[in-house]
Amino acid sequence: MRSLSRAVFLLLLASTPVLASKPDEAALQALWADQQKDSQNHVAQAQAAAAFEQQFPSSPLVTIARGLEAWDLLESGNLEAARLLLEKMASANSDPVASIGAEMARRWLTRLDREQVVTALQKVYGQDLEYPDALSAVTELPPAARPVMTDRWGTPWDYTPAAFKTLQTGDRQTFTLQSPKLGTTSDLKDALARPYGSGFTFTPSKVMPSIGGKVVIVFKSPDGKSDSLSEGAAANDLAFAYLGDDILILSSGDYWSLQPRPSS
Repeated sequence: MRSLSRAVFLLLLASTPVLASKPDEAALQALWADQQKDSQNHVAQAQAAAAFEQQFPSSPLVTIARGLEAWDLLESGNLEAARLLLEKMASANSDPVASIGAEMARRWLTRLDREQVVTALQKVYGQDLEYPDALSAVTELPPAARPVMTDRWGTPWDYTPAAFKTLQTGDRQTFTLQSPKLGTTSDLKDALARPYGSGFTFTPSKVMPSIGGKVVIVFKSPDGKSDSLSEGAAANDLAFAYLGDDILILSSGDYWSLQPRPSS
């Protein structure tokens, strides 16, 4: 599998036109171009992203490749491999890219954890033919079936049992379960149904002089207003992760976005 991953990556790099001057930036651009061109080839894309890390193990851009790989693993149904990779991302905090990637990983790990809570609730339903009044009921399940009781920011889940809107079959026949941080985007299946890269509404327009040793980018919102972010900062679901020779890397929280470097 390692040789196949490396071959896929080298073929991708050789066959995709790129403009970046640094080798890791050029390789990441090739990886990104393929991701955008064929968003359904998740197994091969996960292999190519893994090969990037083998080729550039010390590059800060490894975090970007891991995020893409984790997405493709989730889409292909390989949830455990995705979880292991996201756990690795969540534990990193060595630079702005890693810190922003750690927050991205916590969002997807929260969705994976929520699936375990849903499974536990379904076990309770199988016993009682209704969902419990309170989520604490799942702690009475056998130890192997007990899920985590908080999201990845340490906040308890928002759980509410409810009756069906049309069928009169009882008061606790369905439920809502959310992370307070993620709200209505907490469901893994729904999140994976969105196109990769959705949610970017700000357009980078200019590179400003550094402030305190950090590069600043000016962004324009859809309503034409301008705002700025320094490298490593986040606001309004937008994070500025990296500025390279030819590329700019942003995060919407759930996704990366590679864009051309704005003019100075």
